[in-house]
Amino acid sequence: MAEKILDKVAFFKALEQLDCLIDDSEDEADIKLSHIIKRSRNSDNIISSNCCEDTPPFKLLRATSAPQSTSTSIAGSSAQSKMLTPGSDGLQAGVKRSNTTGTLTGRSEADKQSKRRRVITPRTVAEEQQIFKGLVFFFFPNNDVSPLRRLRIQRAQEYGATWAKTWEAHITHVIVDKGLMFQDVLKHLKLGAFPPHVALLDESYPSECIKFKSVLSTTLVRFRVRGAPCPEAEETNPPNETPSTASLPLKPGRKQRVTPTPSQDSRDQCVVNPTPEKPVEAPSDEIHQEQRVPELSSRERDALDDMIEAAKAAKDLPLDPLEESSVEANDTEASDASDTESVGKKESDRSKEDKMVEAWQQKFACMQKHDSNSKVDNPNSKTIAVLQQMLDYYTRTSDQWRTLAYRKAIAALRRQPKKVVTRAQARAIPGIGPRLADKIEEIVFTNRLRRLENANNMPEDRILQEFLGVYGAGISQASRWIAQGYRSLDDLNTKASLTKSQRIGVEHYHDFAQRIPRHEVEAHGEIVRKAVQKADPGMQVIIGGSYRRGASDSGDIDLLITKGDATIEQIRAMMMDNVIPQLFQDGFLQVSLASSSRGDGSKWHGASALPGSKIWRRIDLLFVPGSEIGAALIYFTGNDIFNRSMRLLASKRGMRLNQRGLYADCLRGEQRKKLNEGRLLEGRDERRIFEILGVPWRPPEHRIC
Repeated sequence: MAEKILDKVAFFKALEQLDCLIDDSEDEADIKLSHIIKRSRNSDNIISSNCCEDTPPFKLLRATSAPQSTSTSIAGSSAQSKMLTPGSDGLQAGVKRSNTTGTLTGRSEADKQSKRRRVITPRTVAEEQQIFKGLVFFFFPNNDVSPLRRLRIQRAQEYGATWAKTWEAHITHVIVDKGLMFQDVLKHLKLGAFPPHVALLDESYPSECIKFKSVLSTTLVRFRVRGAPCPEAEETNPPNETPSTASLPLKPGRKQRVTPTPSQDSRDQCVVNPTPEKPVEAPSDEIHQEQRVPELSSRERDALDDMIEAAKAAKDLPLDPLEESSVEANDTEASDASDTESVGKKESDRSKEDKMVEAWQQKFACMQKHDSNSKVDNPNSKTIAVLQQMLDYYTRTSDQWRTLAYRKAIAALRRQPKKVVTRAQARAIPGIGPRLADKIEEIVFTNRLRRLENANNMPEDRILQEFLGVYGAGISQASRWIAQGYRSLDDLNTKASLTKSQRIGVEHYHDFAQRIPRHEVEAHGEIVRKAVQKADPGMQVIIGGSYRRGASDSGDIDLLITKGDATIEQIRAMMMDNVIPQLFQDGFLQVSLASSSRGDGSKWHGASALPGSKIWRRIDLLFVPGSEIGAALIYFTGNDIFNRSMRLLASKRGMRLNQRGLYADCLRGEQRKKLNEGRLLEGRDERRIFEILGVPWRPPEHRIC
C-alpha cells in the first residue's frame, strides 16, 4: 500500500507541475498527463494483484484542483501523505476550492500574473529594414495592458517607430484598436477636429507595413477607422482631350478573396514590393481589376497560370544593375514560346534565314523587326499608347505583376493585324485577361481610361510620382517621405534628412527630368572621347542606350569605355586616376553620384554640363573590357523588352546571356540557383551572339519593342 501511495504522490506532484505550464505548451502537457495516468493505472494493476483479498480496494479520486504552490513537496512529508488517503480530497485547510473553475483561490498573485502575462523576446531589426524610422505612433488606447496591443507596440518600435505616450504635436500616426470609432478618439483627446497632418489608422496598419516591408499608403480603405471622414479625389479631365459622356458602367461590387499586392487600384493604392502571402478579404470592387491569383483546383491550365509561372521565374532577373543573378528572363511572349502547336501559318515573305529557325522561336520579340514606323502603322496604336501610360505608372510604383500583365497585353495587341474593338475580341487573344479586356473596350469606345485618370489626379499619387523622380529615391523611400508628411520638393529640401545624392537630385530635379536632345548627347560624348583618347589613343568611346537605337532624345547619357586588348582593371585605373579628374578640372563633370567596382565590372555615375550651359545632365561611364564588348552592347542598347526576349531565348536553348557574354553548360540547382559560371561561347562579337542564338541580325534601330 505504501508503494501505491507514493505513486499517487508522484501523480499529484507531476499534475502540479503541469498546471504551472504556460499556455503555449498545452499540447505537451496533454501528452505528459496521458503518460502519468497510464503509469498510474499500470501501478494499480500490479499492486492489486499482490495485495491480500481482505484489503479493501483503493479508489483513485479525481483531482479537480492543483496544489497551492509548485514549491510544496508532497512526497517528503508524512502529514501530507495522510491527506491522500481514501476519504480525503487532498486539500489543505484554509485553501478554498472554486466551485466554477476548479482553481485555488489561495494561489499567490505573482503566480497568476506570471501565467497570464507572456514575455515576448524583442527582435533586433537591421537599420536599413526599419521602415518606421522617423515616425511617431500614438496608440488608442495608449497603453500596453492588452497583450495584442503590447505586441503591436513592440513590433512598431523594433522597426524604428517612436511610441508617444502623451498627445504631442509631432505625432505622425494614430493607431486605433478594432471596435473603436472616430468619435471615441475625438472625445478622448478632446479635439474639435482631427489634425489633417496626422494619419488615423486601424490596428492592422503596422503589421501590414511590416509584412510588405514598406510604409503603406494611409488612404487605403481597409485601414480606415469607423466613422472617420472619407477623403474624396477630384475628377478632372486630361488636357487636350474631349471627355466622353457615354462612359462604360461600373461593374457591380462582389466579395472575392484576393492576394494582397503592393499596389491597389483607384483610391486603394499602396506602395510596396513585395511578395503576396496570405489572402485577405477585398473591401472594394475596384481591387485587382487587372490581376487575380487563381485558387488551386482541378481546372485546366490557362494563360494566366503561364503568366504567373513566368513571373516567378523572372523575379530575380535584373536589367538595370551590372549584375546578372539569373538567366530566366521573363518576356511578354513567355507563354507563347512554350506553345509549339499553336503557331499559325508562316508568312510567305519570310526570309530564307527565318525559315531555318524552329517554329516555336518565331514568337519571340527579338525575332521580329521593330522600329518607330511599326508602332505608328499598327491599327491598335492608340490603345497601346494608353496602356503604355498605365504600364509606365506601374513600373514606377514597382508593381511587377501588373507590369508583366500590361507587357503581355501590349505585345499581343502589336501582333494583331486588325483593330481590337470589343471585350470579346480582346478576350480571344492569348495573354489578355478579362480585366484588361474591359479596359481595352473602354479605351476604344470612350477614348479614355478612368483608372489612368485616377492615377494622374489623386494628390498622393502625383506627389509619389514627383518624389520617384528624385535621383537616389526608390519606391520605398518616396513612400516614407509621404508618410512623414512631406508634400513637395521644398519640403524635402528644407525638412527631410537626405543623403548627398538625394539632395543633389532634389536641387537639380528639373535638370535631370528634362529629355536630352540627340545633338547634345553627341556633344557630351565627344568631350569624353577627346579626354579618353588623349590619355590612351587606343581607347574607344561608344554612346549606348536609346541614342544607339536612333531616338531623338534620351533620359541620360550612357558611354561605354573600352579597348580591345585591355582588362577591366587597366581601363578603370586610367579612367579613375586620369580622365575623370581631368574632366572635373575642365569644368565638364559637376559631381560624382555613384561609383562601384567589382572584379568583372565597373561604372561611374555623375552629372555633367556643356561649356556655357547651366543645365546638368545625368551621365554614366561604363568600363568594359574588349573581351565583353559584344555582350555589353546588346545589354546597354536595349530596349529592355528586346533584352528580356534574347535572354529568355538563350535560356530556352540551354544557354545563359548576360552583359558579359553568352555561356553554355550552366548548371542550376533548386529554384534555378546558379551552380557554375558555364562555358563562354562568345562575348566579343555582337553579331556572333545573334548567330549562335539563331536570331536574325537586328541593327540597334530595329530593337524598339
